[in-house]
Amino acid sequence: MRLDDCFKKRLLRTDKPDILKSNKALEMANLKIERAGELLESGFYEESIVSSYTGMFHSARALLFKDGITERNHACVIAYLSKEYGQSLGQDRISWIDTYRLERRESFYGLEASGMDKYGSKDALNKAEKFLESIKNIINDG
Repeated sequence: MRLDDCFKKRLLRTDKPDILKSNKALEMANLKIERAGELLESGFYEESIVSSYTGMFHSARALLFKDGITERNHACVIAYLSKEYGQSLGQDRISWIDTYRLERRESFYGLEASGMDKYGSKDALNKAEKFLESIKNIINDG
């Protein structure tokens, strides 16, 4: 979805910047990523990947709250990151969150077994940790 469509459809809305919500989103991101590690260790690979994505999503929300943006759509969060943070965050990391957004969607709404394995789960967790660190660096440098 295009960013301007997200605002036109009110899937993204401007608000006042909220550092408290931004910090809370980072705390939630940490919790979800920790949970992803626990799920990985327990052999719940699909659930671990979903939790890794959720950590990435809350990391992204921290940027949006800092910028005064409220979201109502996961794809619009990706569009916002790509437009506003494509350089500083890097398109590779934006691709990561988008890939795991689609994995989450398939996990929630798909009718086929996922086939997620330990290596895919571990990769998602590593990327979620790197994604969170990148977001923290952007927030701290800004």
